[in-house]
Amino acid sequence: MNDQQEPEWLQELRNKAKPHWLELMNNPGGAAILIKELPIVLAAERVAEFGTDERKVWESFGTFYRSQQRWYDAIAIYFSMYYHFLNSQITSSERVHKGMPLLWLADCYYYLGFTTLSKRYLMLTLVEDAITMEGEVDPIKTGSYFRLAWRHGLTDNEIKKYSKKVNKIGKDHLSESRFPEWVLQELDRDWMVEIPSPNESSYYISNELFVKYLIDGLGEATGKNLERIAEYLLSCMPGCRTARRNRSGSTEYDVLCSMQGANVDFRSELGRYFVVECKDWKEPVDFSAFAKFCRVLDSVKSKFGIIFSKNGITGEGKNSDAEREQQKVYQDRGMVIIVVNKADLGFVSDGGNFIALLRNKYEKVRLDLQSISSPNIKAS
Repeated sequence: MNDQQEPEWLQELRNKAKPHWLELMNNPGGAAILIKELPIVLAAERVAEFGTDERKVWESFGTFYRSQQRWYDAIAIYFSMYYHFLNSQITSSERVHKGMPLLWLADCYYYLGFTTLSKRYLMLTLVEDAITMEGEVDPIKTGSYFRLAWRHGLTDNEIKKYSKKVNKIGKDHLSESRFPEWVLQELDRDWMVEIPSPNESSYYISNELFVKYLIDGLGEATGKNLERIAEYLLSCMPGCRTARRNRSGSTEYDVLCSMQGANVDFRSELGRYFVVECKDWKEPVDFSAFAKFCRVLDSVKSKFGIIFSKNGITGEGKNSDAEREQQKVYQDRGMVIIVVNKADLGFVSDGGNFIALLRNKYEKVRLDLQSISSPNIKAS
């Protein structure tokens, strides 16, 4: 292909990128090398600024992989750019507009047929656009508006409603709103109408930097940070709708979850609804607290529940106390309760696959396995 036939972005990339980066473009493992080298060489403040050579180079590598329909390579490039922006915020304490990589991530998932993930990342893009534009998202200047309207059917009123809500949240929570995921958790779930395909249901991706940010906040008196972590990790499973701190006539549910879609793995046994309990305690959850949670599951006729406990449960590794009750509850009532501790959260924040983690823990209880190796599967 000569220069006259090449698109402008590719010509610009050839002129501005390092020669050995260009050689990586047709290397099957090139994207994996690029996502390690680009953050080191290209300064975050320069990549975050519109119109710089550094930003154009990074964006053009993503464009190249999209043009080749190498969607997963493009996803890796855009996630590395998104994390670069987030790291820039962490070091400078100043907000960076992160809409561009989030928008392209939404497009990549759309072309993979992952409609629930595509919409999620478009909503994250809308969060960024709404904060930057102070609640007045311009349909002409943004890519989030027409994609949400044309691909996913959001009305003009819905987009405007979310934009104004996001802007208020951003002003009220300046620090937290630097993570669009935090803001999205504060909105309703009415926009979640798509049903994931079987392939999409098995795909798991979360924002590792956001999870680490929340883990750093564990130990505060209200326990809200652990509830937020639990809700976030579960909401990243395609088809899982979540809600924090709902009340019944007698009980407050830390996190309520409902599953949508035709799951064909272990999640098909979880039932339509399940409940999550969060204990950000200095001590492990004991027999009494475990038994009380079983009663909550009984009250909603659920056969599955998760306890997020920073320090696990009593009797772990000894088949006694709360851990013994965990097995007896399944044997007597067919109810599976799994426990996610701080070490598990660290696994996910390092890129571990949360679905694989849940599967292993579910099978340990369901099949009464005496030991099970920790999953070392990174997120897809």
